[in-house]
Formats: sequence, structure tokens, C-alpha cells
Amino acid sequence: MLPEVKKRLSFWLMTLPAVLTAGLLVTLLSSIHRWLAGLVTVLLMAVLFVAIEYYYRSRLQAEQKVTQLEEQLDSAESDLLTHLPLGIVLIDSGGIMVWHNPEFARMLGRAGYRFKGKIRSHLPELHFKKNSAFSEMVSSRLVIRDRQIKVTLRQGPEEGRRLLIFDDVTDYEQRSSREEGPVIGICIIDNFDEAIAPLEDEDKSAVIAEVDKLLSEWAMGLEGFLRKIGEDRYVLLINGIGLRLCQAHNFEILDRIRSIDQGNRLPVTLSIGLGAGEESMLDLGRLARTGVDLALERGGDQVVVKSADRVHFYGGNTEAVEKRTRVRTRVIAKSLRNLIQNAENVVIIGHAFADLDTAGSAIGLSQAVLKLDKPVSIVLDARGGAIDRLMDIVRSNSDLERIIVPLQDAHVLVTERTLVIIVDTHKPSLLPDKSILDEAKNVVVIDHHRRGEEFIEKTSLVYLEAYASSTCELVAEILQYLGDDVELGRIAASALLAGITVDTKHFVFMTGARTFEAASYLRRSGADPQLVQEILRDPMDTVVRRAAIIQNAEIHFGTIAIGMQEENVPRSAVISAQAADILLDTEGIQASFVLRPYVQGTAISARSHGEVNVHAILESMGGGGHLTIAGAQLSDLTPQEAKEKLLIVISDYLQRNKQATSKES
Repeated sequence: MLPEVKKRLSFWLMTLPAVLTAGLLVTLLSSIHRWLAGLVTVLLMAVLFVAIEYYYRSRLQAEQKVTQLEEQLDSAESDLLTHLPLGIVLIDSGGIMVWHNPEFARMLGRAGYRFKGKIRSHLPELHFKKNSAFSEMVSSRLVIRDRQIKVTLRQGPEEGRRLLIFDDVTDYEQRSSREEGPVIGICIIDNFDEAIAPLEDEDKSAVIAEVDKLLSEWAMGLEGFLRKIGEDRYVLLINGIGLRLCQAHNFEILDRIRSIDQGNRLPVTLSIGLGAGEESMLDLGRLARTGVDLALERGGDQVVVKSADRVHFYGGNTEAVEKRTRVRTRVIAKSLRNLIQNAENVVIIGHAFADLDTAGSAIGLSQAVLKLDKPVSIVLDARGGAIDRLMDIVRSNSDLERIIVPLQDAHVLVTERTLVIIVDTHKPSLLPDKSILDEAKNVVVIDHHRRGEEFIEKTSLVYLEAYASSTCELVAEILQYLGDDVELGRIAASALLAGITVDTKHFVFMTGARTFEAASYLRRSGADPQLVQEILRDPMDTVVRRAAIIQNAEIHFGTIAIGMQEENVPRSAVISAQAADILLDTEGIQASFVLRPYVQGTAISARSHGEVNVHAILESMGGGGHLTIAGAQLSDLTPQEAKEKLLIVISDYLQRNKQATSKES
């Protein structure tokens, strides 16, 4: 109550001059008419009392309303207004500040200060229309302490009150200025060699002309400039408005280019890098170059918009095509993830006599399955050598050891809702037990061998890429798109790297840029080169047996080396493969074949520099592989019988190849 008493006292003190004046008037009148003076005195006192009381009550009501407003501002709305990054001021019809939030004081450089009085006494540049009772503004932009401030006038919480909202738009306008500025783009037909180059000249010209036309129309629609700088690349110059228009339509130019049908068997796809948000043309060009490189690395058929601090991706929705790009990898990874998530459990199986490529890819995939919270089991037919050393390392990790199961348990694990993933083979005959396929309803095949006539039927998903160095390489790529939460760890990453190392013969054969990228990813994921070396270390008996094969090897047809392994011993497959590699390194040798006893038949390992297609040779004997690396397993033939058959097949191949060469010349 004390503040109210003070206010009442202050009001009466304000009326003292009026009371004195009235008293003087009464004194003068009393000297003339005493009764008139008394009447005037009574009337004056009554009027004065009513006026003062009315004034007091009005002020008191106003103060109470302010108090009520402040009490309301203590609620959730008050908290919001107080912490908004906007300056908010409440003024009355006379332009007097009734209340403001802390942000307004900070804008004026006086944080914590309570401003009073008329708003224009603090912001003289703030103009209102005359006779508008501060309800209309002339100016809505101010410069306060070198900051651009937008001012908005709103109706207050009660009649006669107005809210002034001060919004600092400096950063926004600077950003908008950059976004409205020039944008440099680099456009590349990312699959030119696969989709366009092989076409006949007429079809090739038609496809290129259609690409040129679509890109030109697109640039004109954006009021931009387009210049072709190569057979498969273009430079684009647009502004920020055009860029936002493209973003709003999700860069539909990608779909239009992909829909071109002028005799091309494969869809044409485009990669675009756009540099934005910089004033320097040099910086914009660098951003565009980085953006298009990133688009290509991510698989192409997409747009990367790159600024100094942000990257945006558009597109990348191409259907899978028969070529090895990251586009296909992403599609496969997404499909595989869905299959895993919909399965009750996952069983991963490799081919019989598992090697490091089989084991590494299986272990790598198992980690992704575990991250997706699905039970997983690995069935490996491990029979000595490096695979046993890897298994010893795996058993040192309790988490990995639990998921390795013997072959006889596989049938118990497979149900109708089980997802079976076959790695490093696509032939049922090469599985340790192909009857598992009869029990499985969902089967995935991941393999790097060239597809043969024999193939696993009723598959839910097939990822077969004959140009990959190894299945481990394919798995390493898939893992990067299965989810950011996939963590391999030292053993799993090293197992994958070991598989790549073996199949590429220490990054010599079938090694492309993606092979090194996969190895780089595995190294970042924890792969230990020393652990890989430990896995690949050969015992002395292996070295001796390998040397014996090389010593007794024979040269046929002048450039073909053929070696024989006499006994079926542990690590026979590794020994024969290593011997074939060493024989191929001999001067004058174009291809090498090493035969070894295998169950009830003979196995062959073949290597080539590329002049001789070992895949074509062994495919006619029931095997297969790649142009430079292949293998075959011949039933009911001794090594000597298999050798004689091999010589006949090689002779026929060389004869056909010679005839084809003669016709070309």
C-alpha cells in the first residue's frame, strides 16, 4: 500500500497551486459579497475534489493495467517475449514507453537498462504519421549501431496501446545478397563412355544433340548462360533466383536427361556441381569444381550445391543399371537394409573351402546386421591356412566368436523368415550345402565373379559385379550406404582388407580407383595392416610346396606356363594360386595354370596379363572368373587327365583367337 499512498500524496501536492489560486479568488470575493464567496468556495472545492479524484483514479487504473500487464508478462508469454531475439516495446497513444523487453535495451547498446519516456527521445529517426496517435509509421527501417533494423507496428493488448517490434535483419540481408548473387555450375555427362560412346555415329549424335537441347532450354528458363566446353561437359552461369527455382523443382533436369531415348541402351545421367554464396568468381569456380567431383564420387546422376559452409544434395535416384557405379551400390544397400530389417534373423554363407574374401565379406556384413539389431550367424567352410589364422583371431573376440556356427547348425537356423546372404559365389554347386537354399525364402547374392550359366534361383536381391576386385570390396562399398551407425572395428575391418589384399595380389590385379577407396574406408574404420600381414603370413611347408610347383612347371605354346601340385594338402588352394601368380611374373609368360587334386577331381587356378582370356578358357571347362583371374573344378578327372583336356582347350582358344586376328587385319 505504501506506493499507492505516495502516489495519492503526489497528486494532492500537484493540486496545491490550484487550491492557493482558488483561495485567493475566494478572499477577493469575500470582500464584496460574503454569501457569494461561500457559495463559490463550496462549488470550487467540490469541482476541485471531483477533478482530482477522477485524475487520481484514472492514473491508478492505468498503473493497475500496467501492473496487470507486467503480471501477464510473468507468464509463459512474458518468458517468450523476454527471450525472443526481437526488440519489443509497448507504447501508449502519446508515444510514451510503457514496457520493453531486454532485447530492445541490448539493441540500443544498454543491456539491463530500463528506458522511459517517449520512444522518439531515444530513437529520433523513428517517424510516425501526424495525427495518427502513433498508430501509423512513416519509416520501417532504422540503422541502430550499424545494424539494419526492421520495425513493425502492431496493435497492443488494449485500445490506445501499440507494440513496436524491432527485428535485426542485417545477417539475413547480407545472406540474401550472397544468395541473389552469381552461381557457377559445371555439368558433366557422368556415364558418357558407357551410355553414349559405344553408339553408332548417328545415334551418338542424336543423343548428344538432345542433351545439348535440354540443357540449353533449361538454362534459358533460368535466364542463365550455358557454354559447352567439351564432348561431355558444360559450364553454367545463373543467379541465386535461378538456383532457388531449381531447388524448388528438385532439379528436374536430371529426370529429363535420364529420359532421353535416342537409341541408347543405357540411360544418360548428369552430374552437376554448383558453387554459390561467394562474391569472388574464382571461389565460385572452385566450389563448383569441388561440387561436381563430389557428385561423381557419390555415384553421379545428382546435383551438389556447395557454398563455403554448406553442401546440399539433389537427385541420386537412378534405377540400378548394369554398370559399376555408386548409384547402383546405393540402390543395393537400401534394398539390402530393407531385407535385413524385415527378416527374423540373418545367415551368411560363403562357398566351400572358404578363402579370405569369403570370410572377410561375411564378417564385415555381420557387423552391419548387428547394428540393425538382427541376430546373425556365419557359416564358413574353413579348411586350413590363412583362413584358420583369421578364425583364431576371430575367436579372441567373444562377440565375433558367438556368430560363427558349424555347417550342421545352419539348417536349424534357417526358417521362412530368415534372410540368407550368399557371398563370393553365385553357383549352388559351390556352396558347402546347397540344400540350405531349399529352406530359405529370401536369398541375397553378393559376388564379384562373372556370371555363368549356373546361378542361384529365386533370389530376392543380386549384386554381382564382375569388375570388382573382390567381394570384400563390394561389401566395403555397401557398408558405407547401409547407415552412419555401422562400426566395423579392428578385426572385421582387417578381415575385409585381407580379402581385398589376397584377391588383388597386394593391389596389382583387378585394382581400380574404387578398390583403393574401399581400402581407404576400411583403414579409417580400424583395419590394421600389421594384423593383415599376420593373417597372410605363410608357413615354411607352404613355401617349399610352392617352390616345387614352380620348379616343375612346363611352358606350352611359347607363352603358357602350366604347373602341377602332386598332393591335396592343407592350403592347397592358396599354394596353387600363389604359384600361378609367381609363374605369371616370369618373363615371356602371358598366362599361367596350376592344377591340384580336389576332392574327387581336379581344381585349376589361372592367371593372365590380359592378352589371354583365362575366363573364356576355363568357362568352357565349367569354370569361370575374370579376364585375368579364373578358376575351375573338374569332377572325376585326375590332375593329369585335366591337364590334357586343358591343353586341348587352350589350343582351340589360341587357334580361334589367331583366326579372329587374321580377319581383322
